[in-house]
Amino acid sequence: MNIAEWYERAAQEWPPRDLAFKAALRRGAQELLTRGYGRASRAFADASRLAEGDDRELARGLVHLAAAGHRLKAGEADSATRQLAHARRRLAPALGRTDPVDVASLVAAVERDPGPR
Repeated sequence: MNIAEWYERAAQEWPPRDLAFKAALRRGAQELLTRGYGRASRAFADASRLAEGDDRELARGLVHLAAAGHRLKAGEADSATRQLAHARRRLAPALGRTDPVDVASLVAAVERDPGPR
């Protein structure tokens, strides 16, 4: 690939898919940590659309995690428990992952959510 082709390809793929994926995950993580579960879910859904392979499973698990937080916040404990189980199943392979987000800390944050306020 010559330099002109490289620039043309780069312009068509801006921002690069991997950077956009990481940015969506970080945005979702920030929202999740501040109990903005709806916004977190949307950011993680964006990440899921950008992801490939194992990253897609990570993003989908985080969508379930945000849904569990939303259900907890709404006082729907049974539904939250089901969503949390889906999230744990999908996130199990990524629990040790800290880049671009600390998955275990995000799971712990939702598990500690006190529910409706």
